[in-house]
Amino acid sequence: MSPLPELGVGIVYFPALEHVLDAGEGLIDLIEVEPQPLWLKDSRQGAPRLDDRAFARLDSRPQRKLVHGVGIPLAGTVGLDPSQLGAFKESIERLDPPWVSEHLAFLRAGQGHGAFNSGFLLPPLQSSETVDTCVRNIRQLQRAIDRPLAFENAANYLKPLTGEMPDGEFMADIAEQADCGILLDLHNLWCNQLNGRQSVEEVLSSLPLERVWEIHLAGGDDVDGYWLDAHSGPVPEALMELCRHWVPRLPNLKAMVFEIIPDYLAAKAIGTDDVLGQLTTMREVWATRGSRAAPTHVPALTRAAPRSAPLPAQAEWEESLALAVNRRVRVSPSPAAWLDDPAVGVLQQLVTNVRAGMLVDLLTLSYRLMVLHLGEERVHALMDTYWQQTLPEPFAGQEAARFASHVRDLRLPVPHLEDVLAYEVASMDAVATGVDVQVPFSCDPRPVINALRAGRRPTVSAVGHYELTVTP
Repeated sequence: MSPLPELGVGIVYFPALEHVLDAGEGLIDLIEVEPQPLWLKDSRQGAPRLDDRAFARLDSRPQRKLVHGVGIPLAGTVGLDPSQLGAFKESIERLDPPWVSEHLAFLRAGQGHGAFNSGFLLPPLQSSETVDTCVRNIRQLQRAIDRPLAFENAANYLKPLTGEMPDGEFMADIAEQADCGILLDLHNLWCNQLNGRQSVEEVLSSLPLERVWEIHLAGGDDVDGYWLDAHSGPVPEALMELCRHWVPRLPNLKAMVFEIIPDYLAAKAIGTDDVLGQLTTMREVWATRGSRAAPTHVPALTRAAPRSAPLPAQAEWEESLALAVNRRVRVSPSPAAWLDDPAVGVLQQLVTNVRAGMLVDLLTLSYRLMVLHLGEERVHALMDTYWQQTLPEPFAGQEAARFASHVRDLRLPVPHLEDVLAYEVASMDAVATGVDVQVPFSCDPRPVINALRAGRRPTVSAVGHYELTVTP
């Protein structure tokens, strides 16, 4: 493999952060792109396709691009999701990154036709069996994309099981066996330390540091006694100090990326200058990269001795955890004692938040209409019932369309609801397919839609046979 280029300091891309890109000339060397949110997928089955407008906007940016997957994680026994590989490879070809990264986590569980989506990236069981699974998946994805590949260590809120491999040893074993890079998410390691797992220092002392190509930094939030990887603010100063200590020891560091979700800028009064200040600090640390690195070497790979405590099979762990975070119980002759971990409740709330966000984003007017007639508490109860009856869909459009069908079947006493649901599903499909969609309405649609966009309950509209053309 030819040497990787040094890219510098950058941010994770969101369209809502383009004002930061505009203001950050000279500070932002690279843009890291999570491609899945920039794909178009209608309410039906079928492969997603790239949003050409979004990729054209990225093409116009002068910074180098990195591709960071969020939908084909590397740690699951179900394997790589074939429905996403085509669009993932096309995204890589379009953005031409020098390397690609994905999460050391799992997103699907179950076997064969019973495989299902968990709704959230979940941490793997840290066993020798999982190491073998990760190595197999990494090699498969490397072959598919024909690019250097790095894995990102995941945030893990669960307490370590007796017999599990330590966090650092687990990562090191995978990197060495798969002969791949490491995207070192220092904030994820910081979360793990604060939540009772191995310390950041211990993890880094276990790693082959020459394999660290990239660093992620972010801020988080304290929720119910857990520090969450929320990407919600500046990097904690104690974590930045750790970064200052370790970056000089990384001989092959090629990029440092700041992660922040745009919604938090307004919610926490974080201004553009604050983000640029964070990037300035990161550039100061970046300048020290490799300055105190020890001579690189590849340690002899040794399989860890078997642990005395028996661990569950990896597939059993995945299915039990994925069902538990979706508030279901796996039918099994052996009870899954590890599910008593209170962090399961935290993961349940994260899954719920992701699913609710999909629905409110794509069915905004329908949600608003229901709240205006039924009240927020009842609408949330309806959504809770839906969570209990259905497992998550991998794509937001499918999740929203299935919820719309669920709501229609309830025959709720909400005027115009069926029409508005059909309009919003059609709007999704028109954008995803690039084809006009005809939507029948039982009344004049204009006053209904305009009132909801303004946040008002629609008044009685002229009844009749109307048809609305939704264009892409």
